[in-house]
Amino acid sequence: MKTTVQVLIFLAMVGLTVVSMWTTYVSLHDSVLPAPTVGIPLPNGAVWECSVFALAMSVAIGMMLFALKLAIIDGEKRLGILGTLGLTVVAFISISFNLDVLYRTADRDFFIRFSSARMKQTYADYLAQVQTALNEKRVALRKDLALQEGELEAEVRGLREAPAGYGPIAKQEDYRLTLLAKTIGIDLESLDKAHEAKQQADMLLATRFPTSLDEIEQLQDELRVAVKDTGAVAGVPVPPAVRLEAPLFAVFAKLFDLQTVGFKEVFFLVVAFFLDLGDIIGYSLVPNRKKKERRPAPTPLETSGILPAPLRRPPEEESNLDLADSDAEEPVASNAADGSHPPYRRRKPQRFRMRF
Repeated sequence: MKTTVQVLIFLAMVGLTVVSMWTTYVSLHDSVLPAPTVGIPLPNGAVWECSVFALAMSVAIGMMLFALKLAIIDGEKRLGILGTLGLTVVAFISISFNLDVLYRTADRDFFIRFSSARMKQTYADYLAQVQTALNEKRVALRKDLALQEGELEAEVRGLREAPAGYGPIAKQEDYRLTLLAKTIGIDLESLDKAHEAKQQADMLLATRFPTSLDEIEQLQDELRVAVKDTGAVAGVPVPPAVRLEAPLFAVFAKLFDLQTVGFKEVFFLVVAFFLDLGDIIGYSLVPNRKKKERRPAPTPLETSGILPAPLRRPPEEESNLDLADSDAEEPVASNAADGSHPPYRRRKPQRFRMRF
């Protein structure tokens, strides 16, 4: 029975190790070590572009964890809290890769949605700043125009130095108002064009939903063209192009966003943890079988009840002892003439001599 359990545990460890090595390879290939690659022909005619360093690192991590588990099981030791934490630290890298691949496999559109949302949020925030700057400039221009109109009206009504009427000073104020209105008209026209460009960018953000990384890059290029003139008019520099994160870091950014973490994220975190450590933790929770003490077989006299069973030392202690004298009582020569029971003579107590 014990051999069967060990074989089953060994097979389970091999299976989980192979799965963990594959998830580690996929995550490394997609995020960290995509190159260099070697083309390996497959039986179905396809060619597998194998990442050399990703494969080597995944095999190394998997074999290291497998060796650690075998060492723990071979010692027949139950993992304590410190042992579990120590093994978790060693397996942290592999657990991270497992979590990355499992999460992206369960939600295949996650990385596209995450990258698209991150890119769109950057330009949405930028357009909000542009709108604020355009509104402030429009309000400032209108204030200047209204101020000059007030100067002219006050002069005509005689509220300033000259008497009421359209006199020389009023003509000067009217002249300034005409120039200012023409100038502000040009500025307002630029603001209107910038506002139209902003609306076009808003339309792109609202109606375009990329389904691939290439479409995300294409949408970002169109947005940068649309907001270039708008940003120049508003005086707000265009943000640098958004660089898409690797899938591994995207998954961890999602997990560390405590506002959006839900049951799905916790579930895959637990699955990724037990994919590497579930077998050894499950084995360690099985209680160890108690070892039975082997007592020496009783002699015929002890079995019949004539002599009590002696307290014997363990065999390993008896091998280190050298009895100097026997503890048995030795009879003296009997008197064969009268047939009386021979007297006994007690010998000296035994002496132990240790051998090293």
